[in-house]
Amino acid sequence: MSTTKLSPAQQESARKSLQIMLQALAGTTLGPVADAIGVDESTISRMRSERFPQFAEVLTVIGLKLVPTEAKLYDEEDIRALLHLSRRSLESVTPETLAKGGAV
Repeated sequence: MSTTKLSPAQQESARKSLQIMLQALAGTTLGPVADAIGVDESTISRMRSERFPQFAEVLTVIGLKLVPTEAKLYDEEDIRALLHLSRRSLESVTPETLAKGGAV
């Protein structure tokens, strides 16, 4: 990446986004990608080294991150609540309750 004014955390985030882009691009041929956006393959090849690092930095600066399409987003508060309820439920599990076939 070029010399930037990003914080170390932002640089790491941009690096991860760039890695995701490059891995995804490596998993396909350049032809269909180029056709889809109306450029030739050489343009995509140049963008990979010249523009993708900047794209990743822009995403980071505006507070976005790149994830694979199949990734799911879950609210952090929802996850905390589920973990809390799970812990509370597991606190009632003892050898005796297990012997009886479940928690009381």
